[in-house]
Amino acid sequence: MVVGLIEGEEREVGANTIRRADTGASLGVSIARTAASVRADLSLALIEAVIIVFAYVAALSVRFLDSAGGVPTGWWTRLVFVLPILLIVHIGINALFGNYGHVWKYASIDEAVRLFAGTMTAGLLLGAGLIAWRLTGGDSPIPVSVLVIGVLLTFGGMGALRFWSRLFSYRRYGEVSGLADRALVVGVGEDAVRLARHRTQAQGAICVVGFLDPSAKPVDPRRKLAGLQVFGHVDEVAELVERLDIDQVVIATEDAGTLSRRVVDLCMEIDVRLRIVPNIDSLLGEYETEDMRDLTLTDLLPREPVHTDLGAVEHLIADHVVLVTGAGGSIGSELVRQILSFGPAKVVALDHDETLLHDASLASHDARLVTELADIRDRARMRSVFESHRPQLVFHAAAHKHVPILEECPSEAVKTNVVGTETVIGVARLVGTEHLVVISTDKAVDPSNVMGASKRVAEMLVQAGSEGGDKPRMCAVRFGNVLGSRGSVVPTFTRQIKAGGPVTVSHPDMERYFMTVAEAVELVLQAAVLSNGGEVFVLDMGRPVRILDLANRMIRLAGLVPGKDIAIDITGQRPGERLAERLSIDPLEQTGHEKVLVAQPSYPGPTSMMVGLDRLRQSLENGDESEIREQLLGMASASWTGVKVLDLRDGLVVGLAPSSGDHSAQSSN
Repeated sequence: MVVGLIEGEEREVGANTIRRADTGASLGVSIARTAASVRADLSLALIEAVIIVFAYVAALSVRFLDSAGGVPTGWWTRLVFVLPILLIVHIGINALFGNYGHVWKYASIDEAVRLFAGTMTAGLLLGAGLIAWRLTGGDSPIPVSVLVIGVLLTFGGMGALRFWSRLFSYRRYGEVSGLADRALVVGVGEDAVRLARHRTQAQGAICVVGFLDPSAKPVDPRRKLAGLQVFGHVDEVAELVERLDIDQVVIATEDAGTLSRRVVDLCMEIDVRLRIVPNIDSLLGEYETEDMRDLTLTDLLPREPVHTDLGAVEHLIADHVVLVTGAGGSIGSELVRQILSFGPAKVVALDHDETLLHDASLASHDARLVTELADIRDRARMRSVFESHRPQLVFHAAAHKHVPILEECPSEAVKTNVVGTETVIGVARLVGTEHLVVISTDKAVDPSNVMGASKRVAEMLVQAGSEGGDKPRMCAVRFGNVLGSRGSVVPTFTRQIKAGGPVTVSHPDMERYFMTVAEAVELVLQAAVLSNGGEVFVLDMGRPVRILDLANRMIRLAGLVPGKDIAIDITGQRPGERLAERLSIDPLEQTGHEKVLVAQPSYPGPTSMMVGLDRLRQSLENGDESEIREQLLGMASASWTGVKVLDLRDGLVVGLAPSSGDHSAQSSN
């Protein structure tokens, strides 16, 4: 114990010594910096004193320029007498106006105005003194015209001294432009002008050649900004890049997100780098790729991000208990975040991955957030959680989603995406949950792979389980790929680009629908409000995006050139992949929200659904992966247009179910 105390005291003494040393070092650095600043200001003041002397000597010489005898000797004597006063007033007023202590390399119009004000104030003060001197009856020490000319020359000399490095750095930049990238700036606002005026000789610098106007206004061919020409509109970017031998196109506007998508499309087929300026103030150091704004997911969409009025969502969620399965995933975590903003009584975040769940809890300090570590495939555990919290709303986002992996392990897809969904529905019904939303995918449309088939069967569980109108009121929400979700193509491409490539694309014609996580979750919440029970909602995601175009877009937005800086390799389709996904093969109906539609896929009634699930469970017990895959695809891809029941062992229709139990869409494409 004594040893511990002694050691503790020693550590404390040592820490105090270190703190004193640090304080001393900091004080020393501060003194050194102050001394350096004072030396710089004194040097500047001494040089200015010389400028002031020469200014007034020149002024006196100009005053008597037309005199045959030159400047009378008496005036030189008087000027020498008054020079100390001139120096004291000019330098003193400069100090009073704060014209010392600046890094003049980065001086702006504000410093110029301050210098002008200080010099003019000194001139007025000296003029007032000169007038007062004359009123006393004494001889004027210098002519009034000499004072006026001297003040103007002093201002010119001081300005040239201070702005010398700034003025000539522009010219020097032009001289080294052969080593710099020639850049065309998209934008004609303040940011664009300041970018053009920012000069650096660091490696990776740019030489701004001119500007493009992003607006639709007519462009005057004589218009210039920062001494550089405004060549035309942004639609002419491809032509100008070729004609002016441009290396980089830099977007410098407030609305860079919308404009970047347009510029990327216009530059898709030409050899030029694209960069985006987030905040011109961040570029006052060295001009590097990292100075540009990082890629944002909305830049990758060929459309404007979708926003929706969530007032009705707030009414649905406020003061209610909400449970989210798969809360550690991309969609689940965003659901939790947005739901918390609508004033729920409690949000239960449920996931089987303790790391993701732990990260989700750390990301929020909201006392209403409760975490539950549970597997949706464990019915007893799920029942315990639901009975403990009795959620009024459930968002079921837990699922296996990676197509190639599930092709190899169809049993896991069935256990989680099918049996797990059945478990969630069952325990939600047991505790009286009012609303349940199941997250689905566009791969559930006429599925050709295990993942899509398992999600289509999950949709069927929602449809069949809504028969009779019992609680919970259920719906499924179907959307495409989510930009930035874990394991999706965007993070994969990002890693490949950072590694220097190549970027791998399975097929040049492969295309997918894309949304951001925030968009998807907003519309999922909106669908919950619109649901009357049993719907399969489809989110309008605009037109599909070619994966190859997405790769090119991401490379461009990283400031690189596809095929030059980063290679793109075509690897071939993977098992279960389709070239294109569809949102529905059935007619889509409008809802109360323009971006939320309703599909009417045919589905088995409760009796046929029970038969199908029993067969799937039997196959799981047998452990035959090929049999599981065959039965799953057979059930999911069946066209339920009659009252028939599938024999899931071979996908053949062998029996009949009660006619009131099976349903189909009213029409087909």
